[in-house]
Amino acid sequence: MAEYHYRVTFIDTRGLKTSMGFLLADAVYADAMSAAQAIEAALELVTDANVYSSFLIEGITGATSLPGDADITDEALVVTYLSGAGDPAKFWNLRIPAPKSALFNADAVTIDITNQNLQDLVSTLSTEALVSDGESIDTEVNEGISHGFWRSVKKSTA
Repeated sequence: MAEYHYRVTFIDTRGLKTSMGFLLADAVYADAMSAAQAIEAALELVTDANVYSSFLIEGITGATSLPGDADITDEALVVTYLSGAGDPAKFWNLRIPAPKSALFNADAVTIDITNQNLQDLVSTLSTEALVSDGESIDTEVNEGISHGFWRSVKKSTA
């Protein structure tokens, strides 16, 4: 079953951009397009910013069963380089939900920056995606990985 996501980016007088995303309730493309157009029209009535870009994204539902041992409130936070050696330090944080234990050193907290699967992911992102403010990950130093660690983003139930 398809699900649709609408993402709209606004630009202000200074050229600064901000984005908003919405999961649409419609399961049919034509209805999702109408919903996206209605949302954009309604947003334009309440903002002085211009629409810079908008996307209607069709997502295909993947897994239909729950994983055996995964907690998405646990994350690997991987700090990647956005600048080359000798440039002022600039970084982007890659968050990996429910990270595999193999991503960590023996202390189970510190990221193993030599992990081949992690290096492959960062390499793929560096060539296939723009991150941060439309920048690319620079893999010139340490395959693009500065450091990283485990963290939990669990909300208190109290």
